[in-house]
Amino acid sequence: MVDSLGTGLFLTGGVAFFIRVVGLTPTEVGGGFSLAGLITLGASVPTGWLADRMDNRKLLILLHVTEAVLFCLYPLVHSFLGFILVACATSLAIRAASTVRAALTGSVLEPDRLVPQRAYLRSVFNAGFAGGSALAAWALAADSVLACELVILGNVLSYLLAAATLVRLPAAGPRPRPAGASKAPALKDVPFVVLTVLNGLLAVNGIVLTVALPLMIMSGHGIPKALAGLFVTANTVLVVIFQVRLSRGADTVEGGARAQRRAGILLALSCVGIAAAAAATSPALAITFLVVAVLLLTAGELLHMAGSWGISYGLAPDHTRGEYLGVYALGMAFAETVGPVSTASLGVGKGAPGWLAIAAVFLVSGLAV
Repeated sequence: MVDSLGTGLFLTGGVAFFIRVVGLTPTEVGGGFSLAGLITLGASVPTGWLADRMDNRKLLILLHVTEAVLFCLYPLVHSFLGFILVACATSLAIRAASTVRAALTGSVLEPDRLVPQRAYLRSVFNAGFAGGSALAAWALAADSVLACELVILGNVLSYLLAAATLVRLPAAGPRPRPAGASKAPALKDVPFVVLTVLNGLLAVNGIVLTVALPLMIMSGHGIPKALAGLFVTANTVLVVIFQVRLSRGADTVEGGARAQRRAGILLALSCVGIAAAAAATSPALAITFLVVAVLLLTAGELLHMAGSWGISYGLAPDHTRGEYLGVYALGMAFAETVGPVSTASLGVGKGAPGWLAIAAVFLVSGLAV
């Protein structure tokens, strides 16, 4: 919860800090974070390899402290180059912590509890993220240098508190390799890599909600611009309420695959709804289509995430769990890096035909799992 509070605080209010305090332009901030994400795209794989050889609990504590120290550097930044360097370092630490956190969860929980617990944690994360965003909104309303600096400080404190909460967890050291177990790296497990790619394509649904759909709303069609924020808020609330419930039955590889196939269908239907909204002849009709589309998109997101946990944990051998989860995380990293440009160019640039193309990608990806 404390980590997600800081994340919501920073992602919502951090841009104001970089523009008002550091003196960067919006283009520099957006481009800098995109470049940092691209440079650190593959960080999860070596981190996963390291997690298989160290105590996951101690490693995650170290990474949270590292995140706190790195975020303390942002107030010292006074140039675009300095911003890029710190952004790359923080992005690397964040991706590494995410991979180790997933490995630690797999180490301390029984297999039949992994998916339900991940669902619960995601619900808690969204609740914390919403709280952090609300605090950031207050900071933005204050419109002062001090308020912007408190956004960074709040995120630093969240990392330190997250590290402190891990102290009481049991040790999670390396698992011995069973006799006769394969020594091949996870990247050479072709079926698993294919599932990683498909998961990454399905994961673009998050970018549709937070980037492509708001851009489509802002581009015209007579739709109230405030709906973009309301849709994200509604999605957050629905995730908190329904993630655990819709994750039932996805706690095996077969169940996870079934959930992702259903997710692909729902995500495709949501994009068809957005395409209909883009072609609608009246704002009222467009809004109706969008409400239905966002509900379908959220249901697809919930099933996609549940399926990703069932597949990734179910196929990862105990002794190389970190490495496998690190490879699987590449799909999500790919979506975060490539998704904004691809969905915006198709959905906003091409209109209804572009949304139908995105729908086809979701449908094929889901059915291929």
